[in-house]
Amino acid sequence: MEQIGRMHWSRVCIWILMLFLVTTSLFANTQNTRRTIRAVWVENPPVIDGDLTDTVWQDADIAANFFRAKEGETHPAELDTEVRVLYDENMLYIGVRCEEPDMKSLRETKTRRDSAVWQDDCIEVMLDTYHDQRNCYIFAINTLGTQTDERVGNESVFDMSWDAKWEAKVKKHADHWTAEFAIPFREVRFNRGNTTWGINFWRVRPINGQSHSWAETAFFSRVSEYGDLTELNLEKMETAQKLGVLPYGSYRALVDRSNDFDGGLDLMLPISTHLTSNVTLNPDFSQLESDPTQINISSDRELFLPERRPFFREGAELFELPLDLFYTRRVQEIDVGAKTTGKVGSSNFAVINTYGKMIDRYDADAKKQVNLLAGRINHDIGERTVIGAMGIHKHQADRDVALLSLNGRFGLHRDLTAASQYAVDWVDGEMHWAYHTAMESIHEGWFGNARLEEVQDGFRPNEMGLEEEAFRRARAHLRYRHEFPAAHFVESFWIDTRHFYQTNAQKLLRERLSESRFYIDIGRFNFFIAGGFGVLREVGQLFDTKYIRADIDYQAPWGQLSVLNRFGTRRDEFNRFTSFSGGVNLFGKLTIDLDLDNFFWRAHRNTLIFRLRSNYQFTQKIGWRIFVERVDERMVDEITYNFNSIFDYEFTPESHFFFVVVDSLPGDRAVFAKLAYLFEPSLPDFAQLN
Repeated sequence: MEQIGRMHWSRVCIWILMLFLVTTSLFANTQNTRRTIRAVWVENPPVIDGDLTDTVWQDADIAANFFRAKEGETHPAELDTEVRVLYDENMLYIGVRCEEPDMKSLRETKTRRDSAVWQDDCIEVMLDTYHDQRNCYIFAINTLGTQTDERVGNESVFDMSWDAKWEAKVKKHADHWTAEFAIPFREVRFNRGNTTWGINFWRVRPINGQSHSWAETAFFSRVSEYGDLTELNLEKMETAQKLGVLPYGSYRALVDRSNDFDGGLDLMLPISTHLTSNVTLNPDFSQLESDPTQINISSDRELFLPERRPFFREGAELFELPLDLFYTRRVQEIDVGAKTTGKVGSSNFAVINTYGKMIDRYDADAKKQVNLLAGRINHDIGERTVIGAMGIHKHQADRDVALLSLNGRFGLHRDLTAASQYAVDWVDGEMHWAYHTAMESIHEGWFGNARLEEVQDGFRPNEMGLEEEAFRRARAHLRYRHEFPAAHFVESFWIDTRHFYQTNAQKLLRERLSESRFYIDIGRFNFFIAGGFGVLREVGQLFDTKYIRADIDYQAPWGQLSVLNRFGTRRDEFNRFTSFSGGVNLFGKLTIDLDLDNFFWRAHRNTLIFRLRSNYQFTQKIGWRIFVERVDERMVDEITYNFNSIFDYEFTPESHFFFVVVDSLPGDRAVFAKLAYLFEPSLPDFAQLN
């Protein structure tokens, strides 16, 4: 009875808090001064060659007078950046001119599609196609012409797995560089009745560590502060939809095993410009690249591994919540699956249903046949507030598990955001709960964040997710950042303090940590130092912990070098982590990254890791990647290594030919080849559904 009473009052408090936040956010003043640029219709589109000499660009409005984006504040940018926007019945065209007095200083290190081009000189285009001031698409290109695209959800969740088929080119001049984009309308979802989209243009200039924004915002993903792209007549758009038919065939030859032929099919049905369904039959979940070995220095918690498989990545940003209760790496194999994603009115949603094998964390990681159904919905309220729900049901032979999660992200003010999540699960007829609540503020260089979370004893977060069992924890984080004028010797610095407190299922102290950190950016050098102390419960005892860490990083046009050293104690014994990493780009085509890590923990562990990654980009579509890793566990005299060689011919973002050679010890030596090609037969006009 006491447990039921505690649960009841916890739920009451959470609901009262969520109601208060929703009510407050409805009346919150979050508006900034929104800029506008007109989209100009063209009968004859420009040639996409990176040059802006086509006469049609002369008829376009110009977005200029960019701001230097600093955390919490904006100032006029020192260099000129100009953007023009055109469109026709098929494409949105973006033309960009970036002033650059020192063209030799351009940082050009990323050659592979969907790599982190924002670490180079680049321009990024953000499109809020529903004008909901929360979600957007991002199209980016660096000065080598390397493309990256992604989606942003709720101004906070980044989905790099999203891919689109679009074109962009760059051309360099004596004192500036130019870029042209051609983005097909059918690659994004939108409401045909809208005449205005949200839009922003973001330029990164690494030589002085600055970012420039056209919209008056200091934050890259603050969609609610973007400008407006007006006078779009989307009724003119081509409405013929295309069915996506993506078959694949693969061949695998393994040493001492029979050869393996496999095949499968994915179908992508565009119901309208804002709804898409997917069906998959025996999808290929082969992971072409090995997960790099990770070392958890401070504890033995399970480490998160990113999702690399295409079926789960579409719409994955919707399922990302503060409490990680849907971790798709638990699913190992799928026989058949279906998914629908899209937006109806003010609600984004995704539904996934799969049948296959899944890891059971509560039965020694055994693989079991499972039917998994997951649904997620987010509903927009007011200017920056989103409330949502997630439901998951897992059926397997020995039990049924159900989970319901309610969440909200509340824009209380331009500088103040709150978030809350409450979840319950039912396992074998028993119900348990978990919650998360947080508050975040950013204002003129100051950043503050406070979080409180609890997972009740008996709640099973690892049935479908990746989260710790039975805890209550609190976190607090305060940071101040300052950027100096462009001509100053020091570009920026920040200093922060963090505090962490967690108890276990028995309400005993599990971990307490207080730390302070300092970072300074001087020219091409970045310096970082941190220190902390606390206690950690391991092997049934509380031990004092302390550490100090120092990093130095050098950024150059051709690459980067960094060194990290961390010294501390764990279980009253000395430990040390040292890491060296370096990367170089040669000829604008070859990138080489080298890592050397050593973790020494007296009487417990001495691990040395060598890792080499390289990519040679023959063309924008053809690349050859090599991954080599050697892990030496010196205390047990055990050596493992991984080798991957991947030749990749990307016909389109969805169509690939792969030829892979894999060698590992212990493990298999194998050759793998795969061909997947997307066919897109046209479907009837769906204008009536849009």
